[in-house]
Amino acid sequence: MANGTPPSEEIPATVPLSPGLQIIRRRRWFLWLVLLGYLPLMWVTQRITHSFERSLPVFFIWVGVLVVVTSYSAVARCPRCRNYYHVNGMSLLYLRRCLHCQLPLKADLVENFDDGWRPPKRSG
Repeated sequence: MANGTPPSEEIPATVPLSPGLQIIRRRRWFLWLVLLGYLPLMWVTQRITHSFERSLPVFFIWVGVLVVVTSYSAVARCPRCRNYYHVNGMSLLYLRRCLHCQLPLKADLVENFDDGWRPPKRSG
């Protein structure tokens, strides 16, 4: 127990970043694949159906998949500060840094990465 906080609430100064950042990158790739897959999917659907009305179910299925994948990528947690990596309040921003602690998306790929960040001290 340090500074009056139980050990379960303390944030270690160094945490393994690689597994968490790999999860975030993988979820971003899923999102990109769904986004980039729209045009080929709709092109194939139009070639098969030759009808706007009959291609609407495919479009709505794609929108549903997009909502699921976007939600899945939005709730990825930063391995350093444990907040949502891409969400700050009501803002969903796909930037290359954590919106809270500014951890770069490829920090684990940089040799000897240390930007001087330390966990906040808990009062109490």
